Amino acid sequence: MPDQPNASFTPEVIASSVWEAIKDVPGLSDLYRTPLQSLGERVHIERPQAVRLDQSGEDGPALDLHIVIDAGAHIPTVARQVATAGADYLAGMTGTALAHVRVHVHDVVGLDPE
Repeated sequence: MPDQPNASFTPEVIASSVWEAIKDVPGLSDLYRTPLQSLGERVHIERPQAVRLDQSGEDGPALDLHIVIDAGAHIPTVARQVATAGADYLAGMTGTALAHVRVHVHDVVGLDPE
């Protein structure tokens, strides 16, 4: 079998592809964006992504996912399902297994203000 050429993906392609893979996880509301990042999307300035692939680790690539979850969702379950779905999809897309997946929960939406 001939060697496959190494593909290169932009951060935007990785982010949108991983979002497609994780968006239907129950309890996941959205990817996290700071107000400045949201503004950057409107005026098309470069910004850090809520989905980051870090290939600088000695033990292999790591995926960082910055998310917002729905009120009432079980955070460990949502984080585990998001990590698994994102890692499986990205490994299939790039052909490389990830050493780590880090899920950062930045906010919970739908809480009743008291």
